[in-house]
Amino acid sequence: MTSPKSETIMLKKQHVQLNDSSESEMEDTDGFFQIVPLLPGKGSSPDTGKAGMFVIALYIVGEMTGSGILGVPQALAYAGYSGIALMLLCVAVASYTGLTLSRNWMHVRDQYPRCAKPYQCIGYSAFGKPGEISVQVCATVTLVGGCCAYVLIAAQSLSRFLFVEFEVESVGYRSCVVIMALVFLIVLIFGAGGDSMLVPVMATLLSIVFTVLIIWGIVQTGKPKNYSPYKVSAKSWFLSFGKFLFAFGGHSAFPNFQKEMKKPRNFPGSILMAFTIKLSLYIPVGVMGMLFFGELVKPNILNNIDPQFRVLNACILLLVAVQAIMSATILGNPVAEMVEDAVGAPLKKLFNWKRLTVRMGFVALTVVICEAIPRFDLIMALIGGTTINTAVFILPSLFHIKLAKKDAWIYFKYTLDGLSATFGVVAGCVCTFASISHIVEELSKSSLPAFS
Repeated sequence: MTSPKSETIMLKKQHVQLNDSSESEMEDTDGFFQIVPLLPGKGSSPDTGKAGMFVIALYIVGEMTGSGILGVPQALAYAGYSGIALMLLCVAVASYTGLTLSRNWMHVRDQYPRCAKPYQCIGYSAFGKPGEISVQVCATVTLVGGCCAYVLIAAQSLSRFLFVEFEVESVGYRSCVVIMALVFLIVLIFGAGGDSMLVPVMATLLSIVFTVLIIWGIVQTGKPKNYSPYKVSAKSWFLSFGKFLFAFGGHSAFPNFQKEMKKPRNFPGSILMAFTIKLSLYIPVGVMGMLFFGELVKPNILNNIDPQFRVLNACILLLVAVQAIMSATILGNPVAEMVEDAVGAPLKKLFNWKRLTVRMGFVALTVVICEAIPRFDLIMALIGGTTINTAVFILPSLFHIKLAKKDAWIYFKYTLDGLSATFGVVAGCVCTFASISHIVEELSKSSLPAFS
């Protein structure tokens, strides 16, 4: 028989051993991070999804690629041949910060095994409430801006389709915004969310198909007789920079995608795969648009394709419109779910009045923004230089500096993080100034009124 005192000592030893083992599970296996537990452990393992590496890569591709394909030709024309190097630089830095963000979540997730907002959890772990709020603001503005850009793309496609195929001019562009917003609302209510991989797969396949068709349309249209290369200026170069940032953004949703993976440690492979697919789509269509149209290239490359090719135009415009609504749904659903969670809307009830009110209000806000700034390229440049730039380059680097373990490589890590954060700050300031001045200039023209 053991005495009560000895039993108490044994229980204390077992408690210490359990605590030591739980903390060792949270340590980074490769010594990259040193995590300080913020919440008491409850013996629960982190949530993991069922998606594979390729499926998540399709989600990343479907998130921002459609708008990038249509806007990259003008972005390359704005920057000239240096735009290709600028695009590759954006890819390199965005890949590094994406990998860093992935490592951050792999270790923070042990503290938040049931976290619904992983990027916000990373921010809170690094800098407390200010870090969480910073991520929340950037993510929300980015997702709302992305939805607006895609609704504008769908509206432009519908307007041009009606004009090219049926010579209908009575349905104005602003009316098309309302029509496509109603379609977006229907999809957002009935088709958003879920574990189905139909939306990302279809969005990616449609992007590939209409990219090939756009290149064919550019070749068929040919180089105009009054062709001349775009005269690159500092302002146009930084506007191009902002558009590239938008085209390779999406980091706000990266931790959410990683959380849905069956093997979250494979997420870096998804990032590299997705960026490779994006480059294989952006570079050909961008270079062809720049070489064939020069200073005549439009913000939407579809407007450069000769309308006499009616069947080709119809196919491209319809595919772009469908892909744009799918991408808008991918971006808009997280925002709607965030607000629904705040107001206590049931997750499983499709026709709950709170859910319907939130989603109708979100679409109404999208319409207001689209009517105020009816050019998706202006939204791309502004969002790319502000919130996307912050979420892609600045915040991941700052969080890494805060969470990185002080080992033999610490100063090398600090150097990379400092360079990427500085890159983001400088690029963000200049791109934001250039985009705002360009928006003011465009809105002052009679052809682009704010509200009429």
